Amino acid sequence: MGYGKLAKGISEKEVQRKLEEVMPSNLENKKDFRAKSKSIFVGSHNHPNVNIGTLSPTKPMDPTLMDQPKKWYQKKYNLEKIASLRTSLLNSKQKVNAKKPNKLVKNKQEIAISRKPADIEVKLDKKPFQSFKGGRTKPISASANLENLKLGENPSVEKKIEKKWYDTEVKAQTAIEELTKSGIGNYQIQQAMTAGVLGKQNKRKLVPTRWSITATDDTISKKIRNQAQTYPQLGEIEYYQNSYLGNNFHIFLIPGTWEYELMELKRPKSVWNQMKRTYIAHNYEPYNGRTSYAEETAGAFYATRLAVLEHLQKRKRQCKVLVIREVTPEYWAPLGVWIIRETVRDAFKNKETLDEHSKIKKKVAGEFRFLYKRIKNKSKLLNSQQRNLADF
Repeated sequence: MGYGKLAKGISEKEVQRKLEEVMPSNLENKKDFRAKSKSIFVGSHNHPNVNIGTLSPTKPMDPTLMDQPKKWYQKKYNLEKIASLRTSLLNSKQKVNAKKPNKLVKNKQEIAISRKPADIEVKLDKKPFQSFKGGRTKPISASANLENLKLGENPSVEKKIEKKWYDTEVKAQTAIEELTKSGIGNYQIQQAMTAGVLGKQNKRKLVPTRWSITATDDTISKKIRNQAQTYPQLGEIEYYQNSYLGNNFHIFLIPGTWEYELMELKRPKSVWNQMKRTYIAHNYEPYNGRTSYAEETAGAFYATRLAVLEHLQKRKRQCKVLVIREVTPEYWAPLGVWIIRETVRDAFKNKETLDEHSKIKKKVAGEFRFLYKRIKNKSKLLNSQQRNLADF
């Protein structure tokens, strides 16, 4: 899995410079410390020889809010606040083979599925140096090589996930579906998948965090999609809109059998687009699903699909779905696809009914006047939708 096709002229240095301007220094510069941790991070570089890190502050404080996207969205934190929380965590990492975890990795696996932050003792090879990096997943503050990691006590792990850890005969896909059905959220499942505690014994391995996020969204939403395709079709065209941190979402639910399309309009000076022209990324899914990874919109495609299908599942309806995401200059540092998932989830509170099909095109043309032709030329749904008896 990749990050998707990016606009030319991307500037990671510019993102890093901005982060350095607004981020305070929250890490203590020491090799040995006690702290609390509830999450891990697995890198993808040079896979299967990857870095697995424990994310924690360098002093005894509750790290929960520092890695809790749902609360960030609910509290409507601004970009600087979220980046500040994320960069307050040190990534204490070690290089391992993803398929051959060692004893220290087992400790990190327990941390990943714990119900509450675990007490840890960390010994690094040298003092960490704080350097802000605008990674394409989330802002990262500092990392340091781990010499030793001890758990202060046995973490209180999530029992439903622990049960799947001990069940080495269940496929990862089945485990994810069953955990979802039992009420475990996608964020907890994603951490379990990253930690390599799901699936059949001979298939288990550490999964890079950015891969596990997309794989979890994909697996859960495919299951819901299969259910949704048995539901009655929507009876009218519905429009929803929501915005957060410079990410504006326009969602059209159109009568018909399942189809899904995501279009991303990345405005100049927004994250990863330093060009003078709006960059448009696009991916489409037909009724029977995709046969390849959504390269252009990458993880955003699967996070959006999950949020939309959760809404359709609640209503027991299926339809065609067109989502247009506009990324403005306000969104200048990447925060991760959680921002997409949560903003789309929250969009369905307010419905606007469009009584004529032509109003979809009028709505898009009204919102994106100078881009409408480019949008229409790329969109399969805008080009193929015709009002006919089969649709209504």
